[in-house]
Amino acid sequence: NYKSPCKLALANRIIAESTVVLKNDGGVLPLKKSDNIALIGSQACAKDPIAQGAGSGWNGFACNKVPKINVRDGIAGLDGGPALPCPTAGGDSASAAQADVVLAVVSAAKASEGSDRSTLQLDAGDAALIRKYAALGKKVVVATNAPGPMITSTWDANVAAIAVSWLPGQQNGRGIAMALFNEEYEASGRLTVTFPRCSTEACTQADERSSVALGDQIDNHAYLKYTDKALIGYRWYQANNIPVSYPFGFGLFAYGSAQVSYSNAANAPSGGGVKVTCTLSHSGPRAGLDVPQLYLKFPPSVATPGWVQPKWVLKGFDKVMLNPSEPKVVTFALTARDLSYWDDGPGRSLWVCAPGQFTACVGANSRDAEQQACTMFSAPCAGQAGA
Repeated sequence: NYKSPCKLALANRIIAESTVVLKNDGGVLPLKKSDNIALIGSQACAKDPIAQGAGSGWNGFACNKVPKINVRDGIAGLDGGPALPCPTAGGDSASAAQADVVLAVVSAAKASEGSDRSTLQLDAGDAALIRKYAALGKKVVVATNAPGPMITSTWDANVAAIAVSWLPGQQNGRGIAMALFNEEYEASGRLTVTFPRCSTEACTQADERSSVALGDQIDNHAYLKYTDKALIGYRWYQANNIPVSYPFGFGLFAYGSAQVSYSNAANAPSGGGVKVTCTLSHSGPRAGLDVPQLYLKFPPSVATPGWVQPKWVLKGFDKVMLNPSEPKVVTFALTARDLSYWDDGPGRSLWVCAPGQFTACVGANSRDAEQQACTMFSAPCAGQAGA
């Protein structure tokens, strides 16, 4: 029964804890119920908020029976939550000029079966409203549903905070409200995709396409023979040294109230694989959920006609509660398969455990790990096939 209280409570928790805080200048998040908040944006009071996918991602039969909650109603439904006025039809608010915090609730367009997204940017009207109030010096908090990668670089420079909540389904606004106010659950998600940076401030369609992976192929409707091989997603941006707004795996710890330190990386053989350990700690004012990520660099000896070697490959992650000044050791188990590459040389087509020296680094995201705690080792299974 998807309408049972326990299922709805679980949905709220999933939405809140998967929300990614990308920015939080001045500690404006979590919001306070006593704040003078003005709502703007096309999704703030939407009767049908963009909270689910389309095509195979559509669950309309269930959601028609249980309407999706918008953020305005989600905030009002919190214990002691304020009943905020809805924006005008154009998304603006007469009370925004006097507000302490301007909360912009927006979303980029989503794709469907048979139709791709025409842009990774916000609706022009929503982006203009965000820039308008940021230019007036307001504390602008942007809460956005993201159907995938987004370009934020056309409006994010002067906003106070950004929270990304994906397409969370019928409880949409309730879970987002809980994340924004840190009600019961902490916004502790991390990006599962790269948020690219547009090559220009104007970010025309041509500029946007030149900034994203394979953007030059978007208008090519002919059969494509992809040559990127293993260089997909974040690996492509790193291999080509492309600057991005927010890298794969990014997300602020404890609403940005502290920075986690990763240290004392070590390794030990474990069967045919390797165990990697790392110590996490912080000295901030509050406990929080961190997501340490292990990235692996394969030995330079790995080179076959079918292998395009990524700079770093995510091989493990965890989610742990960290209390201030209480270090915690996390362990990642790398199997023989984790240490293998696909050899499709003549007469091969099999997994081979790579010979040579690996580097494993633990950090906060795909661009951060190599600056943090690293350890080097050779695989116990080196040279073995069929891992």
